[in-house]
Amino acid sequence: MRTLAVTLGPAGIAVSAVAPGLTDTPASRVVNTDEQFDATVHRQALKRRLTPDDTAAAVTYLASDAAAAMTGQVLCADGGLIMK
Repeated sequence: MRTLAVTLGPAGIAVSAVAPGLTDTPASRVVNTDEQFDATVHRQALKRRLTPDDTAAAVTYLASDAAAAMTGQVLCADGGLIMK
């Protein structure tokens, strides 16, 4: 992200990314058991299963004018898992 931000910044292009945590979706339920979801939730700061809306909110923020000054960042939408 940082390299792209530095490269594309002079053209007025902001580059950031969202790094979602384990998200409760039909596809993720195919490869993850309830025990795996519970173990992930146990390690999070927020202690809840993430939903697609959680990731969508982070993407919406980065695409909005509110994030106009952000570039080169990775926004972790993982319920606080990375902190532990």
